[in-house]
Amino acid sequence: MKKLISLGILLSFLLTFGCTPKNEFKAPPPPGVTVQMPEQKTVTVYASFPGRLVAHDDVDIRARVKGFLKTIDFKDGQHVKKGDLLFTIEPEQYEATVKSADAQLAQAHAALKLAEATLKRNKDAFKTHAVSEVDVLTAEANKDSAAAQVLAAEATLENAKLNLSYTKIHAPFAGRLSRRSLSVGNLVGDGQSTFLTKLVVEAPIDVFFNINERSLLPFLKDDDRTEQIGNTIPPLKLEMADGTLHSEEGKLDYHDPEIDPETGTLRARAVFSNKELHLLPGLYGKILVPNEIENALLVPDLAVQQDMAGTFVLTVNAEHIVESIYVKKGALVGTERIIEDDPTKDRQLTANDRIIVNGLQRARPGISVTATEAQAATETPTDK
Repeated sequence: MKKLISLGILLSFLLTFGCTPKNEFKAPPPPGVTVQMPEQKTVTVYASFPGRLVAHDDVDIRARVKGFLKTIDFKDGQHVKKGDLLFTIEPEQYEATVKSADAQLAQAHAALKLAEATLKRNKDAFKTHAVSEVDVLTAEANKDSAAAQVLAAEATLENAKLNLSYTKIHAPFAGRLSRRSLSVGNLVGDGQSTFLTKLVVEAPIDVFFNINERSLLPFLKDDDRTEQIGNTIPPLKLEMADGTLHSEEGKLDYHDPEIDPETGTLRARAVFSNKELHLLPGLYGKILVPNEIENALLVPDLAVQQDMAGTFVLTVNAEHIVESIYVKKGALVGTERIIEDDPTKDRQLTANDRIIVNGLQRARPGISVTATEAQAATETPTDK
């Protein structure tokens, strides 16, 4: 009985495992990747140059004559118009000087009138030999001396009036004032021109920046360039320290006549209207010089890779085989990278190539892949 049971178990084992088919290796399916064609369009890229904002005009208001400060006719930080009264220095002594100079001029005119009459009388008397020729010559010399005294008195009067005018200090142009440096009653102009306040023009406002040689050369080669580089540079933008763009466009209105040999840069100035007074002198920002590129070839920046041989992108050809194409990187536009022509490369990227944008870690040159077209983006990133 035991032998029959053992035989049955053996038969069952043979029936179970003796007919199992042999294992055969099956190659895994090609890895899946997502591809898209480069986008070709006209884009605007910006070259960035750090700059500093400077007042278009500013002046130190100083006392030009000696005296006690009588009035201060503005509030600290006030906006003023051209000609507005700012300070008054006690004018009494200068008014007295004007009156004295006026009296001296009157005396000089009287002396001249007398000298002219004396000369006329001596000339008439000389005709009848009543006086000598020396008397006539003396009278002419007295007349010339009196005329010179008139001129000196007139100059003294003009100088006295000028000093009197300096006792009232007016704004030379429209702008904003800083705080006053002295209070009423202080002695000013005692041997020096005392600083009283500062007047600053806020609108327009200037931005000084340096252009490097590489960025400057394309504008120097422009055939339409005449007297200044500013004729070829389009309107500029200003990026503030927090990354925001100023709403107004600026214009390049000046540059140095030569490049600084120590820095290799050209000092330039842009002017912004600053109508809303959002810009203040002393701020720092970046001048953005636009450059429009027609028919630029753009690919997602994440598809651009780097190895020891250079920069490349992976593409999928018509046979679904991965290929690598070495490219020359251009400017970044949003999340896309401009691909520039590179004559040194045997193979140039074209708008018809299918670039791998997803699944890069599964792709390598020479292998077969399953490519899926990427869905078109619903929004275009802002050019910057």
